[in-house]
Amino acid sequence: MTDPYQAQQPQSPDQPGGPVYPPQQYQPHPLGQQDPGSAQPGHLPPPAGMSGRKPLLFAAVAFVALLMLVATGFTVYERFIKEDSGIAACKALAEGKDPDGTTKGSGDIKLTEAEYRETRKVFEDSRYEDIRKHGTALVDIAWQISQLPEGQEMGAIALLVPVETATTGLQAACADQGVTVKLNRR
Repeated sequence: MTDPYQAQQPQSPDQPGGPVYPPQQYQPHPLGQQDPGSAQPGHLPPPAGMSGRKPLLFAAVAFVALLMLVATGFTVYERFIKEDSGIAACKALAEGKDPDGTTKGSGDIKLTEAEYRETRKVFEDSRYEDIRKHGTALVDIAWQISQLPEGQEMGAIALLVPVETATTGLQAACADQGVTVKLNRR
């Protein structure tokens, strides 16, 4: 008698007659089952999309740290290393030069707009409020005087009191910073 439940031999893909199944590939299980061929027991692969976050986070932190370092360096340079523009103007005036450090011209009191803006900026950029206040006031008055029309220079007499106030204020502000300026040269 023949056994109806006799074990059938597996067919190879070359043999005709039986179903052929493709080779199985490992698919990770959502509950963390391990690949049977894995060398490390209990090791789970990183979730999809998480592997690229660490370098990106590190780059962002490094960029912020570098930005803070540059900002701190710039602040230290501007505050403590670079000479204040107002004090530099005081030193130039004490040496008989223009506030921007150039030697005085031929005595022509006419200012161009570019000279006015450049000289005013020297005082505007000062860290010291009193130098900034009196220096810009003196430059503004000099600009007004230089813009008087021909033949009306006597109108400058009305500005004598503001000129004297700005001059003495700037001399005192420069003296507070250790620079002696004599603007009243008679």
